[in-house]
Amino acid sequence: MDIIFTKSFWELDLDSFADPMLTFVVKVRDDGFDGTEMFLPLIDDEPGKVLDLHEEHHLRAPIIDIVTEGETPNDHRQSFDRMVDRALEFLPPLINSHTGRDVFAFADNVSLFEHAIAVSEEIGIPVVHETHRFRPTYSAIETRRYLEELPGLLLNADLSHWMVVHESDLIDQAETVETALRRSRHIHARVGFAEGPQVGNPMASIWAPQVERHIELWQRIVDHCREASVPTLAITPEFGPPPYAPVDAAGEPASDVWESNIYMKDLLRQRLV
Repeated sequence: MDIIFTKSFWELDLDSFADPMLTFVVKVRDDGFDGTEMFLPLIDDEPGKVLDLHEEHHLRAPIIDIVTEGETPNDHRQSFDRMVDRALEFLPPLINSHTGRDVFAFADNVSLFEHAIAVSEEIGIPVVHETHRFRPTYSAIETRRYLEELPGLLLNADLSHWMVVHESDLIDQAETVETALRRSRHIHARVGFAEGPQVGNPMASIWAPQVERHIELWQRIVDHCREASVPTLAITPEFGPPPYAPVDAAGEPASDVWESNIYMKDLLRQRLV
C-alpha cells in the first residue's frame, strides 16, 4: 500500500497572489507533497487548468472536498449531486464529503449516506465522509450508529473534532473508536486536544502527548487499510489558520501553520509504517 501526503490550500491567502492556483501547486511540489486536496467551493480555475498544472509539476490529480448544504435533507441530497458532478471534472482519485447535519433525524442522515454510497458505486470513485462537528459524524458515539447501520459507509478520519466533542483523548471508548478506524480510508492529520481542534504548535514539547496519541490512532488506520488491501492511503496534514489556530494578543497564530503541516508530513513519513 502506498501512503501519500496531500496538501490543502486552507491557510493560504489566495487573494494575495496573481495566479493563486499556480502558486499553490508550485508550493506543494517544492515542499515535498505528493498531491493536493482542494475545497470545491473555493476553486475558481477551470478543471483543465488545474489538471494541467498538476501534471506539469508531477502531482497527482487532486482530492476534492465537497459539502452538502441547505435547510432540509432533500436540499442536502441535491447539493451532494451537484457537487459530485462538478468534482468529477477534476478527475479526483477520492471525494471527501461533509455530508448531512447533526440536527437531522437519524433516518434522514442514513438516507443521505445511502444515496452517497450508491453514487460512489456508480461513479467508481471512493466517497468518504469526514468526521466533523456540525455533521452527523460529530462524535464517535453517533458515528458508530451510522457505521453499524451502513456497512458501505467509509470515513475520512479527522479525529481532532472528537477530542473536543468528548473532551478526552478517546481512550475511554476504545471499541467505538476502533469501529471508525477500521472504516477510515483517508486521514486529515490535524492534532486536537480536549479543549480545541488544533494544538498551538505540533513541534512544541508541551503538545507531545497529543501528537503521540494521534499517531497511535493513525497507525491503526494504516494497519486496517493494509489489511483491507487498500491500494493508496492519502494523508492531508490539516493545521489551519485562525480561528482554528490559537493566536496571541495581536491575533497572530502561535506557529507558522504551513510549516506545521510540512512538519507533520515529514514526521508521519518517518513514523507511519
